[in-house]
Amino acid sequence: LIGSFQKKNFDMAVLAAKLCGIKNKKISSIVKKIKSVNGRLELVRSLKNDSKVFIDYAHTPDALLKAINALKDHYQSSVVLVFGCGGQRDKEKRSLMAKIANKHCTKIYVTDDNPRYENPKKIRTAIIKNLDKNKYIEIGNRKKAIEQSIKNSNPFDLILIAGKGHENFQNYGKKIINFSDKKIVKKLKIKKLNFEKKSFNYFWNSKIMSKIINKDYGFEGVSINSKEIKKNNLFIAIKGTKNDGHKYLSSAINKGAKYCVTSKKPSGKNKKKLIFTNNTKSFLKKLALTKRNYSYSKIIAVTGSSGKTTLKECLGKLLNSHQNTYCSPKSYNNHFGVPLSLANLERNHKYGVFEIGMSRPGEIHSLSKIVRPNIAVITNIAEAHIENFKNIKGIANAKAEIINNIIKGGTIIINKDDNFFNFLSKKAKQKKIQVISFGFSKKSDVFPIHINKNKNYIFIKIKVIDETVTLKTKDINIYNILSSLAVLKSLKLNLTKIVKVFKSIESVQGRGKIYVVKRFNKNFNLVDESYNSNPLSASNAILNLSKIKKVNFKKYLLLGDMLELGKKSYLFHKNLSKIINNTDIDKIFVYGDKILNTYRHINKKKQGNILQYTNDFDCIFSKIIKKNDYLMIKGSNTTGLKFVAKKIISGANHVI
Repeated sequence: LIGSFQKKNFDMAVLAAKLCGIKNKKISSIVKKIKSVNGRLELVRSLKNDSKVFIDYAHTPDALLKAINALKDHYQSSVVLVFGCGGQRDKEKRSLMAKIANKHCTKIYVTDDNPRYENPKKIRTAIIKNLDKNKYIEIGNRKKAIEQSIKNSNPFDLILIAGKGHENFQNYGKKIINFSDKKIVKKLKIKKLNFEKKSFNYFWNSKIMSKIINKDYGFEGVSINSKEIKKNNLFIAIKGTKNDGHKYLSSAINKGAKYCVTSKKPSGKNKKKLIFTNNTKSFLKKLALTKRNYSYSKIIAVTGSSGKTTLKECLGKLLNSHQNTYCSPKSYNNHFGVPLSLANLERNHKYGVFEIGMSRPGEIHSLSKIVRPNIAVITNIAEAHIENFKNIKGIANAKAEIINNIIKGGTIIINKDDNFFNFLSKKAKQKKIQVISFGFSKKSDVFPIHINKNKNYIFIKIKVIDETVTLKTKDINIYNILSSLAVLKSLKLNLTKIVKVFKSIESVQGRGKIYVVKRFNKNFNLVDESYNSNPLSASNAILNLSKIKKVNFKKYLLLGDMLELGKKSYLFHKNLSKIINNTDIDKIFVYGDKILNTYRHINKKKQGNILQYTNDFDCIFSKIIKKNDYLMIKGSNTTGLKFVAKKIISGANHVI
């Protein structure tokens, strides 16, 4: 059943049945057999190009608007309308219905309804006066209008044939003819449709390009890295600080790029493959903005001081198990990564999940203005990149920039345990954005009721606003589980169905994923936290390592510098030692200058060693690591510890 009005009718019917004493089990068995009423927003045919044909009795402005909006809301797609108006009745409604069609439909076939004794041409003319010239096609013969709307349909179109619904006649005054919209649709023989499945992305992208440069260029996928080009990609030559993509145009074409966007005048044998623009960076941004403007996808944006990428990946997998979802790759969260990710959003994506990062004020505002999320998540507020801010309040203000760009009626999901929850919540409410909270606090909208851990899994019972779910998962962060469920609840998805997917979700490489590795002729556990480090992510990682129950093994920690902490760097590194001293971690090893401030304040019995070079790793740890021990590696990107972790995971002979 499609449309809020049909849902309300359904609800009322169920309540009436219950009041009559009919039991839930009996109601449930009957519900499965319910179909839409004949001629009332009835799905008559699904086409090979994934467009759908509906008939509806809507013959008033209000009914037409409700039918169009019901389809758009349910399927998140565009509506093609076939309609006319009856003769000798309510002539004022012709302009009203035309204006509704013009505003809410992408294409309109103006045809005859029941003209009765009125001139059908005059009725159609009264409608056409209120339509944009490029939007409508006038075909008086209703049968031909219906046939043309179907044969000319584009992928994912929703074709609404309105006005007659269940009727099986057409009234021309002196002549009443046998006529059924439904029979016409069902009996129509279709040899070939425009843009069948293999061409969906070509069609979608060519239409997007026509909005930007007034010319159709079909392609599949967008890349700015010539090394990663796939067949039929659009390659955009970006000039960066180190490399200029214009040097690799030929390479991109040789690897299969369909077209290349360049700011250098096209010439030579590949001229037809080149699309000229004055500024390729601006073109990428415009492509992203246009994709967003014409997309029907529900967009989720994730920001915060730590945990962004892990949460984004978790959400991507959960939503994709429900319907086709695009998730921005890797840590594509900056002024190149965000528009590039959005440029790869396709028409058949029901959901899009994007990560938004920042290192200074204004960046989140700029990026979220492109993304314009339906739902945004702020994981936490911590001292990452604090060297570019006066204090942590400045970071909170920067993260709050995303609130300004959430679409009307959207939702913000915030960590209730965070010190800045009230600050962020107040800002959201001022913008009339719905707030959903998550955390360990029982005052949160989403919180854990009970957590039980064993060596391999976490069993967790969670309150999610008005329902309770129980799930089994691996080593992913509890906060990510809670915020994921908040997103799913906001999207009104079936939690019982989706939480099963949690069983297969693991932490992302470099962000807490646990590997069993063989090195020094021993099997031990490597906790890979090597992607990046700040005071919050480092302390959380250390506490998570401490939570693993010891059973005849030891825990070791290799720490690198936490960078971009400004004047308080010494204090942040020193404070880390307090956390370590209160854990059951056996030995701490460090690599870097700043992390020495942590090492000096660690209890003597916990001090392991100081690595002067990364290739000291094998020399030091080969003598210490035993079977089943745990080693966690944590440090900022530029320390190089992520390469140490990669070498260990890959089984390379020496860590250099």
